Formats: sequence, C-alpha cells, structure tokens
Amino acid sequence: MVILVLLLCTGLASCQRQAPPVKTVTARIDRADEEILRIAEEARNTLPGFFRQLGRADSSDGNFCVKYPFRADSGSGVIMEQVWLTGIHFKNGGYYGVLAGAPQHLNDMKKGDMVTFYADEISDWMYIRGGKIAGGRSIKYLLEQIPESRRSNEQRNILQMFE
Repeated sequence: MVILVLLLCTGLASCQRQAPPVKTVTARIDRADEEILRIAEEARNTLPGFFRQLGRADSSDGNFCVKYPFRADSGSGVIMEQVWLTGIHFKNGGYYGVLAGAPQHLNDMKKGDMVTFYADEISDWMYIRGGKIAGGRSIKYLLEQIPESRRSNEQRNILQMFE
C-alpha cells in the first residue's frame, strides 16, 4: 500500500511579510520518495546554519521560512500536510512560526495562525539572500519534476532564483 503525503508549496510570496494572495500548489508525494526524504534530512542537518543566519540577518536577507509537517485531518485522504511557516522565532524554550498559507487538510488552522514546532521535525527551510533563494530544496525539486513545457512563467522565475 502506498502512503501519500501532501506537500503545500505556497511559493515565495507566502514567506513575505506583506504577501499578496497566495497561490497554492499541491503535490502528492509517495512517502518513500527518497529525494524528498534526503532533502528533509539535509534541512534538519543544516538547520543550525539557518538559525545563525536568521539571528544575524543583514538588510539583504529576509523572508525566513521553515516547512513543517502537521498531521492532516482524519478522513482527508492524506497523512501529513507540509506548511511553510514564517515569523520564525525562539521564545521560552520553544520554536514558533506563523502559517504562511491556508492549509487544505488542517481544519483547525488557518493562514496567519501562530503555531509551535519542533526543529528536529522540519522538512525544509529557506530565505532570500541578495535576491536568491537559499535552501528551499523541496520547492526546487518539486518544480523540477514538472516538465519544462508545463511550467508556468512564475515557476520558471522561481527556479532561476535558486543559488
């Protein structure tokens, strides 16, 4: 039996403080997708560098986000929904972020909600440095799975932003 996971890739606009309306792109990923698993492991292994950069961000850095898995609603047909969180901060021994997009399978959550998260469970991280995307490997991977002839201009532009 194949177990499917929903990844919510809300694009770069969702990680901006003054974001325009978010276009949601969803993809069902086989839980055994080795590349997605490798990307998540790499993201967790490099998270200390992300937090260092977040703490010393200069004027050319911004839009710091982490992607976090939440258990989807019962009966939704998916196990987990991955949602980008922005406004990342550490307070009173816990990590906090704000839902950057509107979840599709988390009825008790909505865009803009403050949530707690465990750093050792994130599946990706990203920020913008000098107009380029640092991290965000799951976005890049999923966009690269779309045949070039079927990519939107927005998707092509995002791919060009990766370091």
